[in-house]
Amino acid sequence: MKSKLFIILLASVAFGCSEFLEETSQTEIRPSTVSDMEKILESEAYFSGAEAYMFNRGTDIFTDDMQSNALPENTSLLTVKESWRYRFTWDATMFNESGGGEDLTFWSLPYERINRCNLVLEYIDDMDGDEAEREHIKGEAYTLRGFYYFMLTNFFGLPYNYGNPAQNPGVPLKLDSGVTDDRLARNSVAECYERVVTDFRQGVAMMKANREAQSTQVTRLNYLAGYALLARTYLYMENWESAYNYADSVLAEKPDLLDLKASTSNCVYYSTSPDEILWAGAESYSNNSGYLTGMLHPYTVSMDLAAVYQQDVDNGITDIRGDYGNNADTYGNTFPSTYLKQGRAWNAETSAYDYWIAAVVKGNSGTTTGLTYNGGVRTAEMYLIRAEAAIRLYIETGTRSYAESALQDLNTLREHRFEAGYVVKELSAFASGEELLDFCLRERRRELCGEGNHRWFDLRRTGMPQITHVYVDNSGYETTFTLLREDPRYALPIPEGIIRRNSNLTQN
Repeated sequence: MKSKLFIILLASVAFGCSEFLEETSQTEIRPSTVSDMEKILESEAYFSGAEAYMFNRGTDIFTDDMQSNALPENTSLLTVKESWRYRFTWDATMFNESGGGEDLTFWSLPYERINRCNLVLEYIDDMDGDEAEREHIKGEAYTLRGFYYFMLTNFFGLPYNYGNPAQNPGVPLKLDSGVTDDRLARNSVAECYERVVTDFRQGVAMMKANREAQSTQVTRLNYLAGYALLARTYLYMENWESAYNYADSVLAEKPDLLDLKASTSNCVYYSTSPDEILWAGAESYSNNSGYLTGMLHPYTVSMDLAAVYQQDVDNGITDIRGDYGNNADTYGNTFPSTYLKQGRAWNAETSAYDYWIAAVVKGNSGTTTGLTYNGGVRTAEMYLIRAEAAIRLYIETGTRSYAESALQDLNTLREHRFEAGYVVKELSAFASGEELLDFCLRERRRELCGEGNHRWFDLRRTGMPQITHVYVDNSGYETTFTLLREDPRYALPIPEGIIRRNSNLTQN
């Protein structure tokens, strides 16, 4: 069996599954122990820093959190602006050679990682080693596989709560590592979510039963992160009670929140203050650094997002997250604890710096490592999920205790995000459950921007509203593009390169 695994590893690395994977370099791996399989899990199943941008915020360009800018002449970013224009305008050819340039990664990269999860699950039982470590690694592999299918389904399928999920096409479910030329058709959205929930539940059970073997690295999964991913999934499925209960299970054991008022806190994914991190997706540092010091970028934080931080503010107390003028350390090796970062570039014509809201950055591990913890799963999201689920139950049942519980969670979060003197919100300030829900969703946007693809996924699950993007060319001329309410383009187009490989796939 071990020699067979060696053959499969070489074949999968060299050739992949032709309908899903891109060719990668050939590397000899001769696994014989649980520790060997753990190395495969870490290096092949978990996404890398170079890949993390897609899983953290690759869909932000589609949302109302981003805007287009005119660029100075002769900037090296003109090519980036043109290629990303297709995504910013929701063009059906955005991933094709005829559009923004062939990009298969939104489809192929998750499947490549799924294939490695499948490989670990199929062969780790034949490896020598500690039983608890073996079972925890299997739990991580199940949870990772569920995470990738969750992402794929929300990239390419319609929202679970739109139409009939049992009929709406999701993505193909591949549950083995066989290097075959299968031409798999798309499973339904409902089948994909069923697989996600099954994998998460299986993974959580194994990680919790063997938690003495869990890694201390924040980039490795554990059972609390699995609970959190289940809470997120059930929220999308509008199973409010399960979403509430799983979020509550996390917070019962880890209620910690980072207090942004503390000058040393830096930011929520900062490596030296991991108070609320449940699982961190480390991202290449270069994805952030250029926004802050070099030149105006073609697509930056929208004024619409910046304005949300000016809402729901009482007595002039500053919401630290949106205080992008707080730039004491922006141009050094650390960032202030704001989420919105202000960039600058020297303007020779005015002999002064030009400033703009450049990017969302949630943390930094320092330039020496080349990585920044800029996404993942946090306890803050659990407070928001528990609050939203409670509000939804309040609207459905009229039970006041749900609303009181929700507002307590929102106040707890906000007390850690505002300057001293924060004014606690009272339930009497909200005329209805719908008003309270709108407040909760604004808070969710403020807190979760720029990570986890939350904004795009939230727009999808909350009715797929109409969005307008204004594309600004380099002369300053503006062209308006509109994503209509319930527009089919809320499901991304499958790259034509993938369709060519697998004729059984139907296009969105």
